[in-house]
Amino acid sequence: MEQIYAFKKGTTPFFTPRWTSELDDREGFHRIRCPLCEWQPTASSVWACYSDGTPEPFFGGCGTLWNTFETRGRCPGCSHQWLWTSCLRCHGWSRHKDWYVEEDGL
Repeated sequence: MEQIYAFKKGTTPFFTPRWTSELDDREGFHRIRCPLCEWQPTASSVWACYSDGTPEPFFGGCGTLWNTFETRGRCPGCSHQWLWTSCLRCHGWSRHKDWYVEEDGL
């Protein structure tokens, strides 16, 4: 399981992290990849709703952990629509919409 350490010491998420997905890794995530390094997330990849130090306009965040691609970037805890997503491999930030790859014939 991949982890992201996005909380300040002493903070906790309001919601229990979702460690499983209804989307199969091969089916649901094969057309999603980091625009910077081409890393592909899996169903078990998780992000945190925490906006300090991001290109996102500061709003604090609610601390929810979830797979951002299951909701197209909308936090299930506070309903914030994330416009930017960080790569869990290269740690770069890209527009969320740029992670979705169009493939010929699909």
